[in-house]
Amino acid sequence: QLRISTSAAIRPDSLPALPRGRETQAPWSAEDTMVRGHAKEKAQEANAKKMAAMKKSGSQMDARKEGLKIVCPACKAPMTNYKCLQQHYDSKHPKETCPPEDAVGK
Repeated sequence: QLRISTSAAIRPDSLPALPRGRETQAPWSAEDTMVRGHAKEKAQEANAKKMAAMKKSGSQMDARKEGLKIVCPACKAPMTNYKCLQQHYDSKHPKETCPPEDAVGK
């Protein structure tokens, strides 16, 4: 009888590593490959849908630019609407009068 001690047994982590790309392929069945391929397709579709939703929502900076349409003529601070401009003039420029709404423009 041939006895091999546990210290002399060949373990996978004790084998020398092969260069990348030279590993041997495991003999998988066609079913295993198709299942992984299907999962990969589903993952790609889900990722594409997620990216399309992100692209559709747009940038927050673009949304901010669209929302801030009125600019204070005195200090060039952006405002969302005329009422905010009036409040801004009351607090920041109390000695000046607020321009009419049509003069500020949109």
